[in-house]
Amino acid sequence: IADLHGEFVEAGSDIILTNSFGCNAMRLKLHNAESRVHELAKAAAEIARSVADAAGRPVIVAGSMGPTGELLFPVGTLTHEEARDAFAEQARGLADGGADSLWIETMSSREELQAAVEGAATTGKPVVATMTFDTAGKTMMGVSPEDASTFAGALAVAPEGFGANCGLGAGENISSVVGVARAIWPGA
Repeated sequence: IADLHGEFVEAGSDIILTNSFGCNAMRLKLHNAESRVHELAKAAAEIARSVADAAGRPVIVAGSMGPTGELLFPVGTLTHEEARDAFAEQARGLADGGADSLWIETMSSREELQAAVEGAATTGKPVVATMTFDTAGKTMMGVSPEDASTFAGALAVAPEGFGANCGLGAGENISSVVGVARAIWPGA
């Protein structure tokens, strides 16, 4: 993992993401490791931090936080509080391991985005968030880029950055980012 981070830094990356995308209790439960969230998130951040510190220039360590893989209430059974607390546990591990910021990515519902941002914000670290949009121009839960951007900006603790990731390719992501921008700058 350190070698991979190093390759990104050598290629000129100013931000490296920790290897912790699925490091929350719900995802780790699939591997009987739900009790190791803090430990594993901290280790992921420590590895990235060591590479960033050796770079000889400023490199930001962003703690990667992906979705739980569960549906939130009322569609699913996961409550807002349970999701927020799971994200907070992961965020604490990442912060304790030296992450400069928290990078929430690949969200598809407003509810999970809100829980993730609230959980990450408990650390006091800057938070960036992204959602993933498909060729229909919406997340799998039906959220458009414009609606997502407006929603994220209205959260009690809004992310410092918001955008799109994954999806079906660069073309769709460009369209999604234009949609995010339209919510901020009508006519973009």
